[in-house]
Amino acid sequence: MELAFGYQGALGAWRKFDQTTPDKQVLECNAGWRAAHPMIKKTWYALQNAAINAVKNPGETYQAGHPNRAVKFKVSGSFLWCLLPSGRALCYPYPKILPGLYGDELTYMTVPGADTTHIITDPHNASRWARVGTYGGSLMENVIQAICRDLLVHVMLQFDDVVLHVHDEIVRQVLLAHAECARDELEQAMRSPPAWAAGFPLWAKCKIMERYGK
Repeated sequence: MELAFGYQGALGAWRKFDQTTPDKQVLECNAGWRAAHPMIKKTWYALQNAAINAVKNPGETYQAGHPNRAVKFKVSGSFLWCLLPSGRALCYPYPKILPGLYGDELTYMTVPGADTTHIITDPHNASRWARVGTYGGSLMENVIQAICRDLLVHVMLQFDDVVLHVHDEIVRQVLLAHAECARDELEQAMRSPPAWAAGFPLWAKCKIMERYGK
């Protein structure tokens, strides 16, 4: 349920993981999950409304989230910018608000992926450049992935012996005699959020291994 419903998915998202549960039961699970996570549901729409308002009012800034950790949307030039708490920005090229199934829909141009299904007709569409629609849950996924990337990189830049990272894992290559110290340093760093993420509940457990493994 966390993977299927966390970013505003419903039956279609569930079907990517499971093909056997009856539709009625999936929809009941979806309704229950949303009822149990009202703040997540609220954030979907806060992000969506902030982004749409920014496109409708170029040059004006709209934000969503806690005031001390909000993300901010603003149109400048041909792009919709999403400023993250870290100070880094996400970019949505050539944004446009179009009528959608549930009201105003935010759309933008991008390189479509293999799983892109919501391509919108646009005279500038090409095989590797097309207009797509998005919504609050998808914007939330973008923001969360970006923030987690920034937290990871904040730690990686503290060490000059990092040789690899895999998703949320960081690998340091050190001499065996320094392994325990290096492990403790990395563990402490990964549990300590940067100033812009003060209070963020981070935790990590590091291992000493002769070669990379899970």
